[in-house]
Parts: sequence; structure tokens; C-alpha cells
Amino acid sequence: MPIDVSNPDHFVFLKTNAYDSANGNQVDTIPLKVNTIGISVSRTVPALPIPLSSIARGESETIAIDLGMASKEITINGVITSGTIRRSHTTTGTTPENQVPVAVNMTAIEMAQLVASGVDSSGLAKYQNFNELVILYESNIDDSYNERNSVARIPFTFASRGDALRLDNQRVALPSGFPTSQTSKGLSGFISSFSFNIDSESPEDVTFDMSFVVARIFP
Repeated sequence: MPIDVSNPDHFVFLKTNAYDSANGNQVDTIPLKVNTIGISVSRTVPALPIPLSSIARGESETIAIDLGMASKEITINGVITSGTIRRSHTTTGTTPENQVPVAVNMTAIEMAQLVASGVDSSGLAKYQNFNELVILYESNIDDSYNERNSVARIPFTFASRGDALRLDNQRVALPSGFPTSQTSKGLSGFISSFSFNIDSESPEDVTFDMSFVVARIFP
């Protein structure tokens, strides 16, 4: 069944560098049908065993220095189907005020090719490169630890609840903002690997595997 990025039941998608939050999640994004999502966090804490410590204390000891470093990676596998996407560079209208992005229908292989070419591009190609992954999930508790009146969908991030120096961010002077709506910023980074398979028995569906590294990219 074709997937439309404007479908409210859509939970996972990629954003290109050209994405503008003013357009919501419907323009310059690629929808994905996902089977499983793996989230991995590896903390880096330099550790040094203390020489001769077992002689004095009867047990060996190790000292560690917490430098606040960690690596984060998201692995996804799923199915790419034919779909409807919208690009801000392809619009209708004759004046800037009435420009509306045109919905185009792509086959599954076309969608897979679009993602593959984006992984093969650079950050300078703003309509090709993907720099953000959005994974929407249901949330009962808002950014101030208040229970919501109704369940909201927000992007998965590694941010903590609370303003600077408050709630979970006590002793944290410059925290990342906790998502407040489904259009809040997701995970910034880059696709480190993307592979897909074309099956002659079902060419309308393309299975894929993807790894996304969470990072702040410059420039």
C-alpha cells in the first residue's frame, strides 16, 4: 500500500537539509515503514588500573575520568513501498505567496534510490543529504513532568525534561530542549550505511537496513 508522508499514522521519516519546520513534516521528508528500531548508546569513560593497589588494599582498583563522552547509533530495518513525497523546489503557483509543493508518486525502487543517492551526497546538496531522523512515539508526560490531557506524539531524542538547572537538568547549564510536539527537532546526524534488496517476486516492496549516527555536523 502506498505511503504518504502526510499520513497521520506515519511514525518514522528522514529530513533533508532543505527541511523547513514551517512546512510541518510533509515537505522535504522521506517516509519509512519500519519493522524494528535498535537504539545504542556507548559511553566512553577513560579508565586506568592503579598499580600495586591490591597490595595495600587487598583488592585492585581502577580510576576513571568521566569526560561526558558517548556515541549514539540508531539501526533500522523495514520495507520501502511506493509513496507520495513533496519537495519545496517543485511547486505550483505564480507568486511566492501561493506556492504549494507538488505531491509526486514514486515507486518503491525510486524511493530507495532517492535515499541511496542522499547517503552518497554531501551536506552541500541540501535537497539530497539527510541530516535528521524522526522517530515519533506516544508520550504521556510533558517537558515539565506534567501529565498531558491527551497522549501526544513527539520525536525520540536524548534530551532530558526540564529547563536549565531544573528537574532532570539540575547542574546542566545548557541543556537540549525536550520535544514538545511532533514537529519538534528529532535526531541530528548522518546515515552511515544504507542497503536495500530488490526481490523479483515482490518488486513493489523493497526491504532495507540503515544505520544512523547521532552527531552535530559541521558545516
